[in-house]
Amino acid sequence: MSDSAMLSAGAVRQAADQRETLRAAVIAGPAGVGTLDEQVTGRLWPLLADAALIERAQAVVGHVDARRRVLTGAVTVMIVLGLCLFRRESTTVVTARVTSRIPRTRVEGTPTAAAVSKARGRLPAAVHQRVFTTGARSTPTFGPESYAFGLLVTAIDGTVFDLADTARIRAGFTTPTGGRFPQARMVALVACGIRWILAARIASSGTSEQALADDLIGQLQPGTINLADRGFFSMDRWTRAAATGAHLLWRVKNGARSLPARLVEVLPDGSALVRLAESDAMLSRRRTTRADRGLPRLRPTLARLVEFTVTTRDRAGRTTHSRYRVLTTLLDHHRHPATALAALYAERWQIELTYGRLKTTLRGPGTRPRGQTPELAHQELWALLTVYNALVRLAVTTAVDLNIDPDAVSFATVLALTRAHLASQDSAPCVNCGHDDPDPATTLLTAIAAQPRNRPTRTRTGPRTKRQRRTQRTRDVTYEITITQIDPPKASKTAKV
Repeated sequence: MSDSAMLSAGAVRQAADQRETLRAAVIAGPAGVGTLDEQVTGRLWPLLADAALIERAQAVVGHVDARRRVLTGAVTVMIVLGLCLFRRESTTVVTARVTSRIPRTRVEGTPTAAAVSKARGRLPAAVHQRVFTTGARSTPTFGPESYAFGLLVTAIDGTVFDLADTARIRAGFTTPTGGRFPQARMVALVACGIRWILAARIASSGTSEQALADDLIGQLQPGTINLADRGFFSMDRWTRAAATGAHLLWRVKNGARSLPARLVEVLPDGSALVRLAESDAMLSRRRTTRADRGLPRLRPTLARLVEFTVTTRDRAGRTTHSRYRVLTTLLDHHRHPATALAALYAERWQIELTYGRLKTTLRGPGTRPRGQTPELAHQELWALLTVYNALVRLAVTTAVDLNIDPDAVSFATVLALTRAHLASQDSAPCVNCGHDDPDPATTLLTAIAAQPRNRPTRTRTGPRTKRQRRTQRTRDVTYEITITQIDPPKASKTAKV
């Protein structure tokens, strides 16, 4: 056959291939474009969010695509999740990975970054919020490390995220005094043992942590014990949190009049029963906040107070002493000794480690959401939480299979391997040998299990302030907890006990 004939035959085959591709796209039709099945998503992308979950979230929010196209709402959700996972890659690259299997993409080409931005503008952030909220309810397995006194240990705390510095973002979010960027504030409820985010609330940083916590308290459940830092206690918040049926172990300030209580009884383990009562100042503040001068005074309630000192000692012999006061609803000192409660409060630090994973490991230092509007910023923040929980699920699944502590599985390793496996996922069998991985999810879990383990029993401390970080380093330490003599709380003279 002559060269011209060979070229002609090749052109015919190429044209036939193009017609077949176009035919497949036409047969797929609108439904084929909008449905997130395995042909479109592959078998790894659903690890971030199940296709059925995304479809249900759109239905609950009431989002309906005006036209059927490649960038439907469901596909757009997957792209935003991909943008949060591949944080430093371009929108075009991530979009190509998500849409490479969609038949019409092969004809029309990968959607541009501008097209993705318009598609995101059509999608309410409430869809992403619903995807996270629903997915968070499907918790992984909680092992023994997640419980204390037979109660699931949770913690509540807040953090902030820097956002893009645009006029629309500045109009929707507060820029802190002296800050460079507008910020969003998030308060989350976390299962400490596996650092799973159970629920969250997101608003402008102009909204206080306490206000967001008030909206989150309803997520507390019986059979759990909740830990919170000293900034969250108020008589009203404590009463409402305890009414959920969850037990509480909250730190309170050390000030002599910071706790509206009267001493009832000093217990043999050094803790004390106290009677909490709302002072006139607290009542006035609550009435002002709720714009209701007729609110009645809260009823007094019994609680238990534990005071203790934590001594930190490093190998060089340097020591530091920190004093803590924690209030709890666990009143039985026989079943719940003061030393055990003091040690349990240290688990509150797990939520700080959760935020470290979320903001430093997953999102990356110095990076901000790509969205240039408040709605797009909200989209990415909710999507970031969804991706984070998906990675935690992979780590916990691996730990359960290996019968090890989830802390022994490196979150950074899970993130790196998930990125690598999703980046290399092909829409067709291997071109070299024709092999097609029958279960890429299992392959990913096997790769995670083969990695070196963390040392979860290691005790270390590091400098917390910028000034300390200039002169100190992270070091190995030992901790010693000492229950101290209860200093009888001095309740306000106007407290009705």
